[in-house]
Amino acid sequence: MPSQFILEDVSVVENDFSADSRDKDGMRIVTFEARRSLALHFAVEHIVQIEAVKDSKAGEPRSIITLSSGKRYISRRGAQELCTAIGKLGAAA
Repeated sequence: MPSQFILEDVSVVENDFSADSRDKDGMRIVTFEARRSLALHFAVEHIVQIEAVKDSKAGEPRSIITLSSGKRYISRRGAQELCTAIGKLGAAA
């Protein structure tokens, strides 16, 4: 089966969250910077984790994508929206 790819606007995670902050509900708070973002195609088979997080400035849902290489990215889309998009790729195959 050929690899499936998904296009995402992402910011690079520049730290290892050693001093991460969380809101009162325990959700991780991150910053997605649109002006420093990249548009990347991710091979779905290399995504090992999608974490639901919240944007510190906009208060909107975002997601952290972890790849099999260990690289991590903050996505413009929330985790639920991203998982739905990936699910549609699987249904189309």
